Amino acid sequence: MNGAQPPGAGSSSDRETRWESSALPRDILRTLSAPKDLRGLAEELGVTDARVLWYLTKLASSGHVVSEAGRWVRTPSGKLLLDSPVPESTDETVMPGRTVYDFRQAFADTAAGMFGDTYVQTGGEHGGRLSTAQAGEFRDRLAALIAEYFGPGQGDRSGVKYGFHWVLTPTDLHPLDDDEMPPNTR
Repeated sequence: MNGAQPPGAGSSSDRETRWESSALPRDILRTLSAPKDLRGLAEELGVTDARVLWYLTKLASSGHVVSEAGRWVRTPSGKLLLDSPVPESTDETVMPGRTVYDFRQAFADTAAGMFGDTYVQTGGEHGGRLSTAQAGEFRDRLAALIAEYFGPGQGDRSGVKYGFHWVLTPTDLHPLDDDEMPPNTR
């Protein structure tokens, strides 16, 4: 799924307005109680300058901010957006209720000793800067590994049933001041 939208992601016109309801644009507007330059905004928000600039561009094209002498300023329209009710939260990762129940119950069962001392359990969160080709290769290799262990007729029918849930998605842009910036982002 190179760049394909997940089910229910909506059209590009839906995405054009949905960005305003995410947390970062409002955090940018809140931070602009006084004029700030891009670097100062990025540092204060703790995100890459490229990501802040992407949202500043969106905010500027919507009339919510302007750039004056290299510093960003919130406009009255930006103040109205900031003061408007926060739309329903989109800051949550939604997993099917049954999946959440299954995993929570599995951890409780393991802690209670259901699987004895001979089980494997792990979790983690990882992030790294990958090219699109590397991300595609990772996806393909992971899909092959999943098929090898979890595909129909695979595994060991006498073993304990294992499961996992995973997501691979872009999470940030390349920093603007990095000398090793990929060519497709210049």
